[in-house]
Amino acid sequence: MILDNFSPHLHHKVKEWAAANNVELVYTPTYASWPNQIECHFGPLRKFVLEGSDFAKHQDLGLAIQAYLRWRNKNKRKAIILREQNKIKVV
Repeated sequence: MILDNFSPHLHHKVKEWAAANNVELVYTPTYASWPNQIECHFGPLRKFVLEGSDFAKHQDLGLAIQAYLRWRNKNKRKAIILREQNKIKVV
């Protein structure tokens, strides 16, 4: 399983679970988002949902993210999405 260095991923319980379930944990290098293929999707999410926002409640943010994901999945080839997505290069 490939993980970034998010602190919960480094917790001893995660490592114990992996050992007990025959799972090898492989951590990406620190400050190396480029090998993580999900990273190119966070830029558009920030731009289209978070930029300039001020959600009163976490629930409102969650609903906005869900609406964005529905829109994003229906419009995956739109130039505006691809332009933002391509700002982060994935190797």
